[in-house]
Amino acid sequence: MKQLSKMMLAAVASVALAAPALAWDFSASGSAEARLNSQSTTTITGATAATGGGVTSAGGGLTLKSSHTDGAKTATLTYVLDWDGNLDETISVSGSNKVGAWTASGSVSYTPRNLGCQNAAYGYVSNPTNVDNTSTGPASDNGTVVLAQQGATACAGTQTGEDATNVTLTDGTMTIILGEAGHLSGQNVSTSSTADGALSMDAHDEDVGIGAFVGDFHGVSVGYKISDTMSVTGAYQTSSELSDMLGAGEFLDSETTASHGTTGYGISFSGTFGPATVGITQGSASTADNTGSAALGKLSTTMSTMGLGVKLDLGDIKPFISYGTYTADGSDSKAQHTHSGNEVGLTYALGDDTVVLYVGNTEDKYSTTDKALTKSGMEVGYNTSVGPASLSIGYGTATSADADKPTDSGTTYAKNDGYSKTDIEVKLAFSF
Repeated sequence: MKQLSKMMLAAVASVALAAPALAWDFSASGSAEARLNSQSTTTITGATAATGGGVTSAGGGLTLKSSHTDGAKTATLTYVLDWDGNLDETISVSGSNKVGAWTASGSVSYTPRNLGCQNAAYGYVSNPTNVDNTSTGPASDNGTVVLAQQGATACAGTQTGEDATNVTLTDGTMTIILGEAGHLSGQNVSTSSTADGALSMDAHDEDVGIGAFVGDFHGVSVGYKISDTMSVTGAYQTSSELSDMLGAGEFLDSETTASHGTTGYGISFSGTFGPATVGITQGSASTADNTGSAALGKLSTTMSTMGLGVKLDLGDIKPFISYGTYTADGSDSKAQHTHSGNEVGLTYALGDDTVVLYVGNTEDKYSTTDKALTKSGMEVGYNTSVGPASLSIGYGTATSADADKPTDSGTTYAKNDGYSKTDIEVKLAFSF
């Protein structure tokens, strides 16, 4: 008995000593917001303006996070529930480790999205039981029988493949990223209000922020810190994702992932010169047949894009400019998409409060003969706090003009000539 007591005491002591080294910091967070807004929308020239708005509310993502540090090693486990048209459930782990001058980092994330989902692999039908329950009755006479096996389908929204991720290596001067990542900056530096007036490039399709037409893509990039105020990044893409040139460009020649691959290049520069911070990105990409087929070899899309962002720090006043262009051409189809946009504005600090001014314009064309669809947006906003809560007030307008003069006023109203919208919005938010 005495020996057993000593063993138990030693075990408890070992756990007590090991606990600090294995401890994980834990946190839980969420947010809530409520909005009061008033809108007036005209879908097309000659249409009657429709009014809308009212009070709405929404809860932000519920986040549970736990982190751990053991010398040069760090790890963070995050669990998030969020509503974005359906209930998104995301579990992710990220970590880093430093050996010598180099630090490696990576992450893995999965989205089950199967809460409340029910899947049946078979179809059933109920049959009445035969009166005498004998062999003279129907072959399936005892209630429910299997009609036929139905192929079980995945719940809507369930993750369908392995998580796409990347590995990052840096020594503080050089940073190497291999895998799927936002290798190139779009260079958008704009600030908007809580109202609805801000624009994006190709809003009815890719919906990219005004700047370089880029997103996450599979590739490799090398970033170099020239000085404390300047850095440059070069990126190379090679992948087979569909309509994913530099992460955003669309295929225009009906290419498929079974036959075509994408190759792309890009470079980004960011530097601070006195009160001005300037960023510029230039990139291009193209598709090519990988099968050796002469017919498929004729199908190819090429694209080029450029983005520019400029911010000025003049104390309380911080002006900004964002600009972007994009052109894509189909070799066989002779299809062409062009998009361009610019945004200018400023933020003005009034103590702890902020005033936002924003003006934006975009132009979209979807063929060589398509006349320009132009859009304009404007916002004025005021942000302050009421105790622990944040209060945002905004006024925004958006208009569009299509030189092709389309006549439909259905779901494609955002492309219609004469579209206009005004939005007055008040948002009260609290994070906890």
